[in-house]
Amino acid sequence: MADKKISALTAATTPLDGTEVLPLVQSGATVKVANNDLRPKQIQSNATSGVLQVAGPGAAATRVMTTPDANFTAARTDAAQSFTGDQTLSTGNLIIGTSGKGIDFSATPGTGTSELLNDYEEGIWSPTIIGSAVAGTATYAARNASYTKIGRLVHVEVFMVYSAGTGSGFLYIGNLPYAVENAVVTYTPIVCRQSSIAVPVLEQIYGRAEPGTSYIRMYSVTDAGATTDLAYDDDAFIAFQATYTAA
Repeated sequence: MADKKISALTAATTPLDGTEVLPLVQSGATVKVANNDLRPKQIQSNATSGVLQVAGPGAAATRVMTTPDANFTAARTDAAQSFTGDQTLSTGNLIIGTSGKGIDFSATPGTGTSELLNDYEEGIWSPTIIGSAVAGTATYAARNASYTKIGRLVHVEVFMVYSAGTGSGFLYIGNLPYAVENAVVTYTPIVCRQSSIAVPVLEQIYGRAEPGTSYIRMYSVTDAGATTDLAYDDDAFIAFQATYTAA
């Protein structure tokens, strides 16, 4: 059969299945190669072709791999992806797609039980005034509270004005945004002002995030270290900050 120009050949059926055979010149000889075995140096296309576009100059220059739009993704399929050099996101965010995963600092020296930063969150919450029986209601003229969670560390800021409280016994602040760690009793440093509860001279108001609960127990400590629970007050304002470890 006489040679034909490419323009005269019958068009191939697409998409190709990889078994097609193509001629090429290798070491001066014309040989054949299966489509599946082709390893082109560069692949270039446009946004409508459905082909990933890879552009690469010489080895000493920067190579760039691009995807035309959001319907394209670039991913390695091996279990452990590895990158060298600094990685920069010029726009957008680094999104953790699996709960419990995050940034692992285990390459840095340390003897801690975990070096995985797997959570960051900011939000608002609705604190409640309750008594030591973990019960009670109140009318809130103002209730502004926010929190920031970094890993398991939770920092809360609160301002409340309330009246008509129905609690009794000692004063607790309830409805924390995250439950308190159960294993360790942690005294929570608190900067606090309370209008109606009498605090003896040379005493300061403190609090403790009660282990395994969702509330802070309020008390005062003297310079000598004596601790006294604060009595419940049914009409007061409270402003404080506290930091505790979440369960």
